[in-house]
Amino acid sequence: MAKAASKRIPKSTPSLSTTTAPKDTKPPTPYSEAPAVLQPFLKTLDPSHVYIIHIDNHPKVLKKRVFAVPVLMNLVIFGLLLWRVRVALPYYVALLMNILGYDTIFKVDLKHTGWGTLMDIAMGRTFMFMIDFFLVKFVFPWPMDFFLGSPGNPVKWRSTVGFQDEEIVVRRSRRWDEALQSNWLDEDEDGTVYKERILPAINKRWVNAKTSYLMMDKNWDLDFGGMVTAHSLVKRGKASLSDFQKTVVVHLKDHGWLTWPVWRLDEGSEEEARKKIVVFKDKLTAMGKENLFFSWVELIQFETSQPGGFTKDRQTKTMERAKELFEAQGVDFNQFWKDIGGPEGLPGMAIHVNEHNST
Repeated sequence: MAKAASKRIPKSTPSLSTTTAPKDTKPPTPYSEAPAVLQPFLKTLDPSHVYIIHIDNHPKVLKKRVFAVPVLMNLVIFGLLLWRVRVALPYYVALLMNILGYDTIFKVDLKHTGWGTLMDIAMGRTFMFMIDFFLVKFVFPWPMDFFLGSPGNPVKWRSTVGFQDEEIVVRRSRRWDEALQSNWLDEDEDGTVYKERILPAINKRWVNAKTSYLMMDKNWDLDFGGMVTAHSLVKRGKASLSDFQKTVVVHLKDHGWLTWPVWRLDEGSEEEARKKIVVFKDKLTAMGKENLFFSWVELIQFETSQPGGFTKDRQTKTMERAKELFEAQGVDFNQFWKDIGGPEGLPGMAIHVNEHNST
């Protein structure tokens, strides 16, 4: 990205809502001022986070199946926790009564009990305390956040929005954003934040391969409250689904909310892909090998439709099979790609040919 900052605050105040640019300067490229139609939605977001919004076009049948898994898991966990409370509560009540000086069946006669027995009792109770502490501290929050988390939670999201073929997805950065320096927006697109956090999360193939609930990872969480708000605005006619196309959203103190409309890059890449396919086909037609083009199309369609997605390993194998198709018809595979400027941009040919010259 182009350098846009001429004045910097001390690095000791790392905050996403702090900027280094005077108010009379333009936002850092490629960001621009957020459109007015998004302002009611953006006002509900936390300025300290980075956000990515997009439209999830997966069928609602798939979304129901995916969501059923965490629902069942959290119900089972909650049921087990209730069982543990039922079993352990009388025991803890009895221990409390002992502390208050009352006699219970759990009272230990210290004068007539051997050291070995006392050690067994102490260790048993310590182990029980540790297990229950672990359950309360680390396990209990799972179903609580899932069913009752505030300001938004998965159950509230689904009960409000339901399941739709087109859904607005709002992702927010996890705690890695706390380490961002005030000038992080001045990094070019090969910087650490973009290379490791943002670019992988907006990759077109990755986004298209996953429905919203499967997008939570170490870098990004779902903002359930934000998704409810976005759908509410659409339902009330205050915005449309097209206003929530794939976009990166950040907040700067001197500029307010800024957006990077990534969806435009996807449109550009699709246009480039179409142009590259035309060049690809015309080259083979001129060589009298038009049938090879259709064989390649069949190969790509078959491989990209296989279960598990079009992984890097599958891409590699597809390239190897494509090379066999070409050479079987007397076409120098590597030279052909050099003649048309390389395979970049063609569906199924994301891996460079020179990675496979040894095959």
